[in-house]
Amino acid sequence: MPLIEELRNTRQELLERLMQSNLHPFINEMILDELYDVEKAIEKYENGQFGTCEISGEFLPEDLLTLIPTLQTMDDCQSLKRFYRKALYD
Repeated sequence: MPLIEELRNTRQELLERLMQSNLHPFINEMILDELYDVEKAIEKYENGQFGTCEISGEFLPEDLLTLIPTLQTMDDCQSLKRFYRKALYD
């Protein structure tokens, strides 16, 4: 699955970025937050739970997961709607 490879590559890039000592603490915190989300998505993939809402268990929209594979809940999906002019899914 290309998506899991992308997640693994992203994890590696984030880890490499954290090794740089000249990061502003705010940037460092943002990278750590993103790394946590990526690690969680990889773990969900390995456990067969990738793509399901952590609250309801329903499937998350595949088109959104392709764009943002670290989505965790349907609430995350709903909050993205305000950034788009047309509906993402029905």
